[in-house]
Amino acid sequence: RLWDLQLDRLVARGRHGAIPSASRSPAAAMSTVDARDGPTRPKGAAVARGLCEELFTDDFFKRHWEKEPLHYRAAERGKTANLLPDALGVDDLMEVLRRCGPNLKMFRRGEALDAESFMAGYLEGATMVVNQADRCNETLFTMCRLLAERLYVHVFSVVYLTPPGTQAVRMHTDDQDVFLMQVWGKKRWTIRNAPTTLPYTEEMLGKDAPVAKELVGDPIMEFTMEPHDILYIPRGYLHEAHTCDEPSLHITVTVPTSDYCWGVQLVKHFMQQLHAGSATSPLLRGYLGGSKDVDVGNLDGQLKGAVETWLQGLSSDGVLDAWESRMARTNEWQAKQFGRMCEDRPGPPHVTEESRVRLMPGVTCRCDEGAGFATFMRGDELCLERPLSRRLVPLVQRLTHRPQKVSELPCPDAFERICLLQLLNYQGVVQLFVKGPGS
Repeated sequence: RLWDLQLDRLVARGRHGAIPSASRSPAAAMSTVDARDGPTRPKGAAVARGLCEELFTDDFFKRHWEKEPLHYRAAERGKTANLLPDALGVDDLMEVLRRCGPNLKMFRRGEALDAESFMAGYLEGATMVVNQADRCNETLFTMCRLLAERLYVHVFSVVYLTPPGTQAVRMHTDDQDVFLMQVWGKKRWTIRNAPTTLPYTEEMLGKDAPVAKELVGDPIMEFTMEPHDILYIPRGYLHEAHTCDEPSLHITVTVPTSDYCWGVQLVKHFMQQLHAGSATSPLLRGYLGGSKDVDVGNLDGQLKGAVETWLQGLSSDGVLDAWESRMARTNEWQAKQFGRMCEDRPGPPHVTEESRVRLMPGVTCRCDEGAGFATFMRGDELCLERPLSRRLVPLVQRLTHRPQKVSELPCPDAFERICLLQLLNYQGVVQLFVKGPGS
């Protein structure tokens, strides 16, 4: 396999070593980040090290890699393989969602949702999916870059935040090998065998239409993911998941294996040689449906000549060299995007777990149990009438004109709490204090 030969190269070049535990210099921060920022906040290097030491063992690559799924249960094997629950909090997730731009997709009941903001979307029951979330968060970026350097050449991450009692997408297969790292909440998973072994991108199932019934076998795994758990799914296995009575956040560490397999890389290598060589004649560049008086014999000769020229110089080392060159450019672009998306951006203060809020002076609020909405008044004038889920009623009822710490307001879903308070602040009925009570 492409990965096996690449691993041999890494060993030969001395790159296949332990994840460094401390940085040698600020310039080397990308690959050698200090393991911890204080006693309870692991950084990306510590997260990557936990994966490499606890999960990516010889036994994993022998039994599971590109072969069969694995549910790594923290309750049985310890929490050190997945340190993301200690590394990422609600405020970190809010920052990712503010920075991610068009990489955010929202889904509700399996359909795309177009909401005015991610906060409004979540309050309406939408799942948040952030592609390439490593571009928006230093911990995820460092983790992905170290895993790429250590094992997988290129790695990226995807955020999945799902409200209680929902399913983001229907049963499907992927064209990538994925490691799902549960951060908070729980999620119920069902895994079925792969209808196609190691599929290409165009062979994925369930993306545009439900999977055909004749391809759906009996479940081979059914379980609940809890914080610090890890789920590995090789590409091609059917899977689906849903939340129960609590929200779920997991980070998917993605290895794009179908893109980086021999079949696809052979095609890319051929195209690269075709563009670089003398075989790029006007005839070969011409539109397939063009002139009907094309000299078929000449065309056949040029097609065969292009392939024969390519085959004469074809070698596994040549394919790997071209692949590594493309991956270097891909990783460079990943780093540039991270730098741009994590730049400090001026803007109004945001609600965080540590900030304080109160009702705006002169504003009163009424929120009855079972009413399903809250009414905000300024004197006799209606300011705002907002729909509410049952989970948010106690929070709104607790709001007064005395500033209160956000994390102390009652709500079982900390992300939902911040979304509501931020929207109420935007709508002018809740005041935000970003400094401490003594300031």
